[in-house]
Amino acid sequence: MGSGMARALVGVGSIQGEKETMQDLNDCLASYLEMGRSLETNNQKLESKIHEHLEKKGPQVRDWGHSLKTIKDLWAQIFANSVDNARIVLQIDACLAAAGFTVKCETELATCQSVESDIHRPHKVIDDTSVTHLQLETDMEAFKEELLFTKKNPEEEVTGLPNQSANSGLIVELAVPKSQDLSKIMADILGPV
Repeated sequence: MGSGMARALVGVGSIQGEKETMQDLNDCLASYLEMGRSLETNNQKLESKIHEHLEKKGPQVRDWGHSLKTIKDLWAQIFANSVDNARIVLQIDACLAAAGFTVKCETELATCQSVESDIHRPHKVIDDTSVTHLQLETDMEAFKEELLFTKKNPEEEVTGLPNQSANSGLIVELAVPKSQDLSKIMADILGPV
């Protein structure tokens, strides 16, 4: 049988090989069927022996009355313990929920403080910018007034400069280059026309 199975698995492919494989498989099936019949016969024998044994021994009646009170007491204790366990589980759940809410509250508080800090930071920048803006406006007004004053009194300042420079003891000498004749320079560049 083993060699036939090996040939079938290898796949010899010849008709003779297939016939041998089929014969081996049929033999194997017959062997399994015979084994099944044998097990059924043995099972029936065991069942009849068990049945005979129970008939010989006869039914026994036991008196459980003395144990019923103990059983009832144990059931009452089990029920009471179950109720206590349920109460303890509820208390544990409540404590865990409270701890969870505490953690969530602390997290929310930290987030809120962070957001408030982020909100106040731009306000400080806006305030600083407003102060700088006001200072620049004040400086601009002062410059405008100075410009108006300078435009009003240019002659006074120009005439007052030599007096100021004379009083300061500063001597200014201007070295002005001699001016060149531009028409002559142009004629030299362009050449004779």
